[in-house]
Amino acid sequence: MMVMRYLPSGFSPVALLSALLWWSPASATKPVPDEFVAPLQATAATSMHAPPKGAGRVRTVKDDKMGMPVLQARTAQEAIAAAVAQHAAGCRMLRFSSDGFGWIVTGAANYAATENPVAVRRGRQEARFKAFVDARTRLAECLRGLPSETRQQISERLAQDDAIRLALINLAANDEERREQALRILARGFVAYAVNDDSATVRVHLVTTPRTATRLTRPTANAVEAISLPEGLNQMLAEAGGGLIPPVGNRLIVVNATGELALVGYAINLIGVHPDPAAQSKLRTDAEKIATRHATEALTGLATDDAVAWQSGLDEASRDEIRTAANGYEDGEPSVRRFGQIRDLMMASIKDDPGFQTVREGSLPSATMVKRFGSDETVAVVVVYTPPVKKREVIPPAQQQPTAPATAPASTARALPAPLPDAPAAPASDTPAIQSTPMDKP
Repeated sequence: MMVMRYLPSGFSPVALLSALLWWSPASATKPVPDEFVAPLQATAATSMHAPPKGAGRVRTVKDDKMGMPVLQARTAQEAIAAAVAQHAAGCRMLRFSSDGFGWIVTGAANYAATENPVAVRRGRQEARFKAFVDARTRLAECLRGLPSETRQQISERLAQDDAIRLALINLAANDEERREQALRILARGFVAYAVNDDSATVRVHLVTTPRTATRLTRPTANAVEAISLPEGLNQMLAEAGGGLIPPVGNRLIVVNATGELALVGYAINLIGVHPDPAAQSKLRTDAEKIATRHATEALTGLATDDAVAWQSGLDEASRDEIRTAANGYEDGEPSVRRFGQIRDLMMASIKDDPGFQTVREGSLPSATMVKRFGSDETVAVVVVYTPPVKKREVIPPAQQQPTAPATAPASTARALPAPLPDAPAAPASDTPAIQSTPMDKP
């Protein structure tokens, strides 16, 4: 495994995993109210959502230093609603409450309006994914263009969280690198807020704040680190329900503070069109069966770590979207390299679990949870297997000590990538907020 290249002689994988995860934050004991409610997460069932209307005064402030418009409001919800109401692609900074700040970015994509309903559905689905990629790209570019003073402010704000502070120390050798890592954390700690479909244009809105970045981050294209499994799964469902991700894929969701993990496979499939109701119902049933098979294959691919095998049955367009979704991640990044170690160790810790072995063999164990949802146009199936693990106790920072042996060479200890932040650990939850259900209709 890749991780073994970093292990000093006599240093066990269990010890390494403890070394990587020892820094669970103390802020878990003091929950902070959400800054805003994302419509896309509230339903996670359809791709068209009307964002809540803001109340109160929202001012647009011209900030020459920032190089972008700044929306200033009493609350984050009001500022976000004002940005969404502009119906324009772009990146806008948000300022709210006494010292809150963040960014909302809107990506857009068009699709052709034709008389062929199947072609329209396919075009709309492709536009959703393109708009999401456009928004994600705009967000990264927007943050990279910030002035040095703002970069420093972001780094300082993120460093107020114990987990992020330690991550920045270990992932960077100097202040400039710490500011760069802070921007990456913020850019990958967004929430999918809403999707709007106006005639032949799809707009996707993403929001990131220091608060969202401490609750959820994406260390690799196919991984999510969250404060709890339900939070990670809810974001996954929102992105699948909104059609913002490739039509088939998988995710590994981990909670570093407790050692919990969930393996997820998903598929989004178009439903054909037929004037006869009975035939239309059969088309929907067939689309669901295909989506279930693809989601199961994607889950198996995650468990076996064999992307070639499970993607071999996909069409070229689907494989292209999977590659596009992975853009922006480089194998040499500290966060990517470090998460590879954690992934290998977590997978090794469940290798003897019977349910995990069943997944590797291409079947769904009885403990698998299935979520089926969609609209008149598409059906999405998400399958989740959560291996039974003994949750680690969250240790306050004052009591934490690194577990690396004192005799390990300094150069070797330095080669171990430290974790990117996970947010404050949420109260333990044995069952994610997702259940096996019949088809959910909007």
